[in-house]
Amino acid sequence: MTNQTQAIPISEQKSCYTKGVLLALSGAALFSIKPVLIKLAYSVGGDPTSIMTMRAFSSLPIYLVIFALLCRQQHHRNNVRQFGMKAALIGVAGYYCASYLDIVSLQYIPAQLERLLLFLFPSFVILISWLVYGKVPSKAVLTAGLIGYVGIGFIVVHDMSAVGPQVLVGSAWAIASAIVFACYLIWSKGLIGVMGSQLFTSIGMGSAGFAIIIHLLVTGAQIDSWSGELIALGIVLGIFCTVIPSYLIAAAMAQLSPTQLSLTSNIGPAITALMAVLILDEAFTVYHLVGMTLVLYSVYRMNKK
Repeated sequence: MTNQTQAIPISEQKSCYTKGVLLALSGAALFSIKPVLIKLAYSVGGDPTSIMTMRAFSSLPIYLVIFALLCRQQHHRNNVRQFGMKAALIGVAGYYCASYLDIVSLQYIPAQLERLLLFLFPSFVILISWLVYGKVPSKAVLTAGLIGYVGIGFIVVHDMSAVGPQVLVGSAWAIASAIVFACYLIWSKGLIGVMGSQLFTSIGMGSAGFAIIIHLLVTGAQIDSWSGELIALGIVLGIFCTVIPSYLIAAAMAQLSPTQLSLTSNIGPAITALMAVLILDEAFTVYHLVGMTLVLYSVYRMNKK
C-alpha cells in the first residue's frame, strides 16, 4: 500500500527558504528607512497623527484595489467570510497600534536607537511563547536575549548623556511597539498559511488604514495645515516603507518561521544607522558600534539553529 502523503523534497525546501530570505531582506531594508523619513517628517512640522494619516492615505487605496482583485476568486471570498474579522483585528494591532507607538517614540529618541529597540522583538516572541504557550526557551536563548539588552544599554547610556532623560520615555514607547509587533507575528503566522500572504496583508493593512482615519477624525487634526514636504514624505512612507515591504514580509512569513524571519531581518539596524548618519547627521560612536554588535549577535544566537 503506497503512502499518498509525500514529504516535501529537500531541494524544494531549500528553494522556499531562499525565496523567503530574499523577501525578508528586501522588506527589512525598506522598513529600515522608515524611522529616518519619520524624523524628516517631524522636522517639517509633522506630528504622530499627521505622519500616520499620510501613510494611510497613500497606502489604503492600494490595499483596497488588491483586496478587490483577490476577491474575484471564490476561495478568497470564502476565506474572507471565515477569517476576515480575525485578520482585521490582527492587522489593527500590528500595523496601527504598533505603528503609532513607534512614531511617538521617534519624538524622543534617535532613529538608530529606535530601530535597535524594535529589533528586540524576537526576545518578546520567545517570552510570549513561553508565558502564553508554554514553549520553554533554552538557557542559550535566554543568554542571547540578555546580551541584546546589554547592547541596548550601551546606546541608552550614551544617548541619555547626549540627548537627556527623554531617551527613557522614547525607549518605553519603542519597546511597547516591539511587544505589540511580536504578538502580531505570533498571531498572524497561522492565518497567513490559511489565507495566503496577499489576502491577509490586504485585509490587515486595510483595516489598520481605516483605524488610522478614525484616529484622525477623533483627534480633529487640521489637514490644511500640512506642508507640501510633509505630504510628500507621507506618500513615500506609505508606498515604499509600508505597502511594498508589508507584502514582502507577509510573503516571507509564508515561507519562514517567525524566528527565521527575525534572523534575516538583521540587516535592518545597519541600514537605519547608515541612513541616519548620512541624512540626519546622527552620531555613530563606539557605544553605538558595541551596542549594535551585541544586539545583532543576540538575534543571531536566538536563531542559530
